[in-house]
Amino acid sequence: MSCSDQIRSSFIHDRFGPAVAEFTCQPKNLFAVACAAASMSLIGCGGSDAPAPQSATTTDSTTATAAPSSSDSVLNRPRRQDERWKDANGVEYLGKVPLDVFFDQPYSVASDATPLNGIASTDSPSVPLAPAVNNDSPSVAPSADPPTTVESGGQSWGELMPMSVIDEEIKSVRNFLNQSLQSVGSYNRSMLMVPPNAATVAVLSGIVMQHPEDISWKEDAIYIRDLARKMNESTLMPGKKDQDRLLKLFESLADTLNRSRPADLDEPPADDDFATVAEMRYVMMRMGQAETKLKTEVNESGLTEKKDMVKHEAAILGTMSKVVALDEYGYGDDEEYVEYAQRIVRAAQAAVDAAEGGDFGTYELALSKVSRACQECHAAYKND
Repeated sequence: MSCSDQIRSSFIHDRFGPAVAEFTCQPKNLFAVACAAASMSLIGCGGSDAPAPQSATTTDSTTATAAPSSSDSVLNRPRRQDERWKDANGVEYLGKVPLDVFFDQPYSVASDATPLNGIASTDSPSVPLAPAVNNDSPSVAPSADPPTTVESGGQSWGELMPMSVIDEEIKSVRNFLNQSLQSVGSYNRSMLMVPPNAATVAVLSGIVMQHPEDISWKEDAIYIRDLARKMNESTLMPGKKDQDRLLKLFESLADTLNRSRPADLDEPPADDDFATVAEMRYVMMRMGQAETKLKTEVNESGLTEKKDMVKHEAAILGTMSKVVALDEYGYGDDEEYVEYAQRIVRAAQAAVDAAEGGDFGTYELALSKVSRACQECHAAYKND
């Protein structure tokens, strides 16, 4: 089953319980839940959390009611990762993770591919989002002159993701945000898909800052990264207030991409790292989208003609898998975790090579290796 399917099913479950939103912010569990869902699908699981979508019921294009969060104050208290405790309602937790968040039959649940809210698109993100929540993982500030080689595994950003892929992805996200933020109604309908798109821009802008290749807006990449980070700095709510806020940030971002950076932008912090600008769960959601496209849009007869799409989505998948295994997310020194991510990176590249050669059997084998890595990660990490 696919990571994106697990994410989608987790969303349905989560919107009825706020505690699950806290669960999904835990990087180790995020990797695991996303991995379980990939057991019968392909790429998309770098090894982290399932999304905890923002709960809202919308009665029209301008109104919605957010789900209550009665246990927020309890959950926000400092907890050891291995501490087992109960809240005032008798809900049992391990650290900040509610012990009932895992489905009794997770594989059956994850196999339900029914689109949520009627959203089913391959051109724009179709996985619902979760509200922004502070990530408790430790941060590691980059050096003043950041290296172009990824910390774990040795791949350079240039090897993992050509600048042409970054350019295409940024343009795609820009088009999505432009269409989604122009009115309150379009924003309300797309609200749950904004955070992973913003996180994707933040991650790719950070990569551009360290990438050996050039792009027209490279010298302003730090400003673009900061604007994308600000889109996710607070929990999104339906309505005009957040629509206005996001639209202003997007317009500044678009101007900066066009080499017309507004003069009044805040000076971005130079030491922000990937974990600071993009929560792991949102990064994992983009990985889930890549997995879905690679699984559903490629068949034996169309592998060659879909080669460019495979190269793009596999590059996204492999790069994001590497990103969530960096030190700043808190698991760079966990050899087992890093190896799960590396297996996905290698399988993503194998899928690209198979598409180049028109070898559908090898392509399917690569995807099965991703599923296997995700299954094993789930078994190792889901109850940590």
